[in-house]
Amino acid sequence: MAPTLLLVPAALASFILAFGTGVEFVRFTSLRPLLGGLPEPGGPDARQGWLAALQDCSILAPLAWDLGLLILFVGQHSLMATETVKAWMSRYFGVLQRSLYVACTALALQVYYHVLGLGEPLALKSPRALRLFSHLRHPVCVELLTVLWVVPTLGTDRLLLALLLTLYLGLAHGLDQQDLRYLRAQLQRKLNLLSRPQEGEAE
Repeated sequence: MAPTLLLVPAALASFILAFGTGVEFVRFTSLRPLLGGLPEPGGPDARQGWLAALQDCSILAPLAWDLGLLILFVGQHSLMATETVKAWMSRYFGVLQRSLYVACTALALQVYYHVLGLGEPLALKSPRALRLFSHLRHPVCVELLTVLWVVPTLGTDRLLLALLLTLYLGLAHGLDQQDLRYLRAQLQRKLNLLSRPQEGEAE
């Protein structure tokens, strides 16, 4: 009974996250950020504002690009997730079928970066951030270690795998004082941003 009760907070947190993501998606896809001074919904000029927006090339062009990128992403995911394509990929690529799917997803994202002129994602990072990344593993490795070690029984083969991967991940994790100073500065910067009064908030 107790383990079942522990799932309730996790399920509730998952629901809140999904609901919040949906709300943010609706806000993101609205035209209000593009229109700026759009009248309030239901106002006398609301319909004219929408009609004007749909006739404005400066608004329609970015929307067309967004639609194209969205179709590319959804099309790639949907097409490669069909049973026919998966069977064909498994026939010719075997166990690499999933890797090819991930690679095509990465290519779709690269198109997105290219269209927006973002270039290589890591090129946007500061030298200190790149230095930090070279000294630690991705946080998802913590999940991997949890999966490897938190099991009811640990066979010899599983123990050998867990030991070798733990050693491999541990040896690559070598933060020094410069990295710690950078992390401390980033944490302080975020705390300052969170403590700053919001726009329009009374002092």
